[in-house]
Amino acid sequence: MRKFHFDTVASKITFIFLCYMVAAASFGGFFEKWAFRDGMAYSAIEMMQGESKRPFVYRQLFPTTANLVNKLVPQEINNKFATWLAADPMKRNFIYRYFSNAKDSTNSEYVLRYYVLFAMCFASYFFGVLALRAVCLEFYPDKVAATLAAFSIALIFPMLTTEGGYMYDMAELLFMALAVLLAAKGRLFWLALVVGVATFNKESFLLFVFALYPFIRAKFSLRQTMGIGSLLLGISAVVNLAVKFYYADNPGGFVVNQLPDHIYWLLDPRSYFLFEVNYGAVTTKGFNVIHLIIVAFILRSGWRHLSPILRQHVLIAAAINIPFFIVFCYQGELRNLSMLFVSFTLMISIAISRYFQETYRSSPPKFTGGATDGN
Repeated sequence: MRKFHFDTVASKITFIFLCYMVAAASFGGFFEKWAFRDGMAYSAIEMMQGESKRPFVYRQLFPTTANLVNKLVPQEINNKFATWLAADPMKRNFIYRYFSNAKDSTNSEYVLRYYVLFAMCFASYFFGVLALRAVCLEFYPDKVAATLAAFSIALIFPMLTTEGGYMYDMAELLFMALAVLLAAKGRLFWLALVVGVATFNKESFLLFVFALYPFIRAKFSLRQTMGIGSLLLGISAVVNLAVKFYYADNPGGFVVNQLPDHIYWLLDPRSYFLFEVNYGAVTTKGFNVIHLIIVAFILRSGWRHLSPILRQHVLIAAAINIPFFIVFCYQGELRNLSMLFVSFTLMISIAISRYFQETYRSSPPKFTGGATDGN
């Protein structure tokens, strides 16, 4: 019988609590900024009704799940819940009480679904932190650095939603982190499941499947890798086409071409000195020159310590993501560089680890997952 170690259990509880608080802070920063786009285009209610324009209406994982829960819950319970909240919304409806922009949370027809979306979105933040930390540990096993890197990405995430924030954004990062982790471990069944669900969350996940090639190739022969890759792409394509076929009559198109306006914005020097408000304080925004300096430092510090496998992953992701970002994304919308966030988190982890090593003269950790210290 294993001996109970109080200190070990206490430390794990403390760690989970810290992860919860970081996720809560990040989600609060996001939700205070955007809520579920209540009263705006592509709001949660539009998505649940299936009336949003394409391509936004394709991101159906959370709206469809909320609708399903709404159908499974007896209407009597649903009505009682809505009536109870409406009787004193300032005391009973905590979403409405603490987030003044969450106006749709008082809509009696959708209030249960609104709460389901709220819970799922927060859960994606919480498990996203854990998944990002696990990815860092898979390739560079420094627990302190991995934890701080995952916390850092979570806390800056509201700043990545510069011009728009959507319920599927953090879930997308969660699925990308899980896909990298599962591909690196060779867990194909779970990887295939994640690919299907992630594509239902956002159709562009199909493109991220290509960036998983280096991890799969490290575990399997070239022939097996091509077969596995084809299967994953097939799963993603089937989900993608099914959703697009279902919403084919919605207004809009497969993509939104914003190249001329985006190029003009990128060439405008004023675009690199923008500010906004996050967490109730003035912060830098988008492509602000301060952000670019920090990113350049992290890339310089982390890139040379990545293994060839990770470098290949980054290059594939960048080759796909950056051109699509320039052509189809709104002016400086950082969240649309999401295919690079997992590897960027890993480089933050390496930069933090190296800083601690130099500061305290500690021995570097042994690399795993094919990583090398680059020296």
